[in-house]
Amino acid sequence: MKVLAIWLVTAILLITSPFAQIGAAENYRVMLQVESFPPYSFEQNDSRTGIIKDLFTALVKETGDTVEYVRVPFKRALYQFDMGKIDIEPMSNPIWRQSSSLKALYSIPFAASEEILLFNADKYFTVNSPEDILGRTVGVISGYYYPVYTPYFDDGRIKPYPLPSEHKLIRLLLAGRLDQALMNKDFAQYQIKTQKLAGKLIVGKPCSILDMMIRFHPSINNAVPRFNKAIQKLLNDGTIEDIYDRYR
Repeated sequence: MKVLAIWLVTAILLITSPFAQIGAAENYRVMLQVESFPPYSFEQNDSRTGIIKDLFTALVKETGDTVEYVRVPFKRALYQFDMGKIDIEPMSNPIWRQSSSLKALYSIPFAASEEILLFNADKYFTVNSPEDILGRTVGVISGYYYPVYTPYFDDGRIKPYPLPSEHKLIRLLLAGRLDQALMNKDFAQYQIKTQKLAGKLIVGKPCSILDMMIRFHPSINNAVPRFNKAIQKLLNDGTIEDIYDRYR
């Protein structure tokens, strides 16, 4: 009887122990851009971590999982995700991935992404809708889908000027070779702040605001509930807001 009681106590301790969760933890491969994309991510040897790594450090502390970051060019990263070689896209929205035949899973929203028009300061004017820039050229990122502007690009009402990165778009804006470019607001504001570009570049009104979610490969569907639980906790206690505030 005494042996049975000891066995039951031990079993209960194992079940309720935090080490039991760690034992069941998974390692996930998380997509990360090759180039620096501040404030979300920085180059591999940069001492700065960025929003994505800070966010996942906080999340896996709650879930008990581990992550490894996979840095490959954007198009290859999406292909590897579809093939199951990458498990997680850290910041996404179903609208951006409409062309994928894979039925990926998404977390609850943890933040919002604002797309804006970034202007060469000498060329700035108020734009309330795409109708205000019909016939003009707009800098864009090759392969990106822009919910508001893509229909205008497709039928030629607005001319897209595709480039491989946001950094190159900013260089062309500063050089006066582009008047305006579509840009992530957080990225644009971070560049203006750290490169002291106030007065040279102007952030326009938001073109679209989309919920940011974690995109999961369907093979790891069991991870979604515990990541959702972790996201909700970090939203409630202000951790995610604090992470974003570090880079503003």
